[in-house]
Amino acid sequence: MRQKIFIVAFLAVLFCFNSVYAQKEIFIKQIEFKLDNISDVDYENEYFMTMKLNKGSTYKFKITNHRDNYTGKAVMELMDADNLILTNQLNDKYFETLSFICNKTGFYDILIRYKDKKPGNSVIDIVLLQ
Repeated sequence: MRQKIFIVAFLAVLFCFNSVYAQKEIFIKQIEFKLDNISDVDYENEYFMTMKLNKGSTYKFKITNHRDNYTGKAVMELMDADNLILTNQLNDKYFETLSFICNKTGFYDILIRYKDKKPGNSVIDIVLLQ
């Protein structure tokens, strides 16, 4: 009996501990980018948007590729003016989830293109972690 009470108490403490320290995700925006045909003009193969990010906030970018059987993988770049701050492709490594801790409130550019100049259909979810 004492062992059962200990197990129940332990599980209750563990559940509370996980609830307190779990990060909440607040959905901010979803970017959909579909490219059916590759153009000879590079900027026609890209998606570009500007977004305000706040100092001290942590943002997560989750990339979902291969929608509707398109083969392209979206490459996302986060830019501050002309400076590359974050990308999901580093040499041969490709990441589908990225986190970014903003150290300056301001407007940031998000540039999306497809790896190896293939047609693609992707979604990027942007969430704020708290």
